Amino acid sequence: MERLHFAHQFHPVVAYGDAVGNDCFELQRMFWSSGVRSDLFAWEAKPEVRALVRDWKDLERVVSRDGLLLVHHSMGNDTVSEVAKLPARKAVVYHNITPAKYFEGLNEHARRYAEVGREQLLELAKSAEFGFADSEYNRRELAEAGCANTAVVPIAIDWEQFDVAPDPKVARALADERTAILAVGQILPQKAIHDVIASFAAYRTSDQGARLYLVGSTAMSGQYLAQLQQQIAKLGLDDAVTFAGSVTIEQLVAYYRGATAFLTLSDHEGFCVPLLEAMRSDLPIVAHAAGAIPETLGDAGVLLEEKSPSAVAAALERVVRDQAVRKDLLEKGHRRVDEFSREKVAGRLKLALAQGGWDLPTPRSKRVVVLSSDQRCGIHHYSLAVSEGLRERGHQVTFVGVRHLDTADLNKKLRYIGRRTDVVLIEHEAGIFRDVPFVRALLSLWRRRLPVVLSMHELEPEKFHHYRRLSAALHYRPRYAWPLEMLRIPWVGLRLANWFFRYRVILTLMGSLPRKLVVHSPRSERWLELLTGDETKRERFPLPIMPLESTVLPHDADEKRRLRAKFGLPTDKFIFISPGFFFARKRYIEVIDALPEDAVLVLSGTRSDWEPRYFDEVMEAAKRKKNVVINTEYDTMGQYVAASDCVVLFYEDVFQSAVVTQAVWAGLPCIFSPAEGFAPYHAAGPVVRSVDDLARAMRDIQKPETYASYARGVGILRRLLSPERNAERYLAGV
Repeated sequence: MERLHFAHQFHPVVAYGDAVGNDCFELQRMFWSSGVRSDLFAWEAKPEVRALVRDWKDLERVVSRDGLLLVHHSMGNDTVSEVAKLPARKAVVYHNITPAKYFEGLNEHARRYAEVGREQLLELAKSAEFGFADSEYNRRELAEAGCANTAVVPIAIDWEQFDVAPDPKVARALADERTAILAVGQILPQKAIHDVIASFAAYRTSDQGARLYLVGSTAMSGQYLAQLQQQIAKLGLDDAVTFAGSVTIEQLVAYYRGATAFLTLSDHEGFCVPLLEAMRSDLPIVAHAAGAIPETLGDAGVLLEEKSPSAVAAALERVVRDQAVRKDLLEKGHRRVDEFSREKVAGRLKLALAQGGWDLPTPRSKRVVVLSSDQRCGIHHYSLAVSEGLRERGHQVTFVGVRHLDTADLNKKLRYIGRRTDVVLIEHEAGIFRDVPFVRALLSLWRRRLPVVLSMHELEPEKFHHYRRLSAALHYRPRYAWPLEMLRIPWVGLRLANWFFRYRVILTLMGSLPRKLVVHSPRSERWLELLTGDETKRERFPLPIMPLESTVLPHDADEKRRLRAKFGLPTDKFIFISPGFFFARKRYIEVIDALPEDAVLVLSGTRSDWEPRYFDEVMEAAKRKKNVVINTEYDTMGQYVAASDCVVLFYEDVFQSAVVTQAVWAGLPCIFSPAEGFAPYHAAGPVVRSVDDLARAMRDIQKPETYASYARGVGILRRLLSPERNAERYLAGV
């Protein structure tokens, strides 16, 4: 078998919360745990996942033959045929395609691409080396399409996302003693919601207080939704049936925990994730034996071959009223869910890859040294967060901090790194290490055969000492009369050659000595070619989120009001905050100008030694408004953020922003400028291009519905960019 070095994944549309998108993210985590690189590629990435997904056109650069491209297929898309033609070695991951007949007269676009998807499945089956599906039902379809080597790997579910407090409003609505029947899934004909409603009506004849909750998107429902509403009115169920629509994870958890029984009468399912969600939530199940439902459900529910309203009503009566039946189903549900645990899915994945001729390494704990700044600053706290994330994943981590620009201290700390270290992760910034001593350090680690991952923050030529000397020599000013200047020119040319040689040697060694080079912004990525042309060594991914130093977040509104009172902030007003050093590029004066009169702005930061005058200018501007608060105490900056409602980041430019990762950690929406470095986090708030736009956004975000929408995006980013999920990405491929 061949050693698997990378397993990149493609799906036309990647979103958070749908079964295929979540499967992509969970498979990615499994690959990282095994030391295998795995990037996600898509034609469209929804805002909440954009930070973690690359454009599908970048797949053209995947030319190495020591890894795979996993092509997830669940619907037709114009890009799939192009991906099938790429030279990369491929495997199909098949999630089933809803037959086109279910979309007829409802959604012509979906009907057409369901047909296209079936045709593209044939193309993928021909171009792929092997394939696997998430159920035996889907595996048979994949084999029928011409894929000779197939296996089953169930969908990987991130159960950690369900470990949240249930939404209190939904929990209260379901807290009474009335029977609550729950159905989860898109409101579409193949889900047979019309049968659910009819069966519920039959059940309600013996349980007149019962209620039905239909949780699922209606975005593609079209006329089907109107037909269902007419059916409900005809049956006299207007006050008994709730269309909940798309819900947050907290709301979904509340529905699962508050319901009495789960019902699905779908006519077509390739897997049916809600069955597992219901089992884990201690909810007895009644289900129609269609598609893959019997194999997903197993013996953990009442399975119906015939779904007449009377038969379904009788089954619901059993699981609602018979306590012995309920207890038996819940126990079986727990055992069934265990069959889809992360560990067991990972084992099935390993077997499927082995069947295709690939060896997926077994995850193991590694000894990791994280080397970075020892001073209280953004990169120091970020390095600590990465260290803690690696520990959460079972690795043995030692953090080594060095004093800024102190060569003696760097050399001293290098001696602490033992020869049995598996990986040395260096979080690098120009203000921490001098160029030549740093390259000597890399040479020392290379001679000791210690693999290095070099994570470079703010990479560009101006950050290198020799480039600055080169630039200064190139732009020298004449000092003498022209005859002497003519003699001076060759001397300047020699100096240029000297500085250029040193500059290029530094870059070449920094690019060649580490095993892997990591950057965290598109701007830095564009300069990576200065260091190496080897695509397999280069990787870009966003900064994982990091906590605010010495900050405990308020648990509720009362605690937040007490925190505000502690700092003399108004307890009843909306508070914006812009934290960090006072640099002109952060445009604090413009933020002051845009501030609404009914809100408060906190500028929490310290004077910069680089631009001391700007601090004074901001102080003068702040005097013009009574609702601007200035905090310059470093130790309380995190607490001021925790006391606020929204972070304003109206920067002219930024590589990547540690501040936004801290805002996400604190659960706060943000307002962004169009600076490229903020792009991964746009799910957390609006993007504004002018002071007028900023003023409008600062007014709009105070509206409860707008704020709630962005708060949901913040919650998703906080999960997806947590250090415990992402820190292992540093080690993958080393």
